[in-house]
Amino acid sequence: MARGRGASADRPFPSSKSCSGRGVVRNDLDLSTRTFSCETYHLIIDRDLNAAINLARWQPEDTPAAAPPVHTSTPLLSTA
Repeated sequence: MARGRGASADRPFPSSKSCSGRGVVRNDLDLSTRTFSCETYHLIIDRDLNAAINLARWQPEDTPAAAPPVHTSTPLLSTA
């Protein structure tokens, strides 16, 4: 499915195996593992939410990269 920019990530893009905090890829995950944890960035997150964040940030390779995300102690999601 095409996104707003008219492009979509390639099928082999490791959206659920990449840390949404720093991009570290964990190739040892199988589909039954539903939580992503990154020992480098100390992130523990639902694997589907992690993939959604990675796909939302994804840009085609020919697009200039945006500045890296700034991480704060603000919650990722809010019900407010």
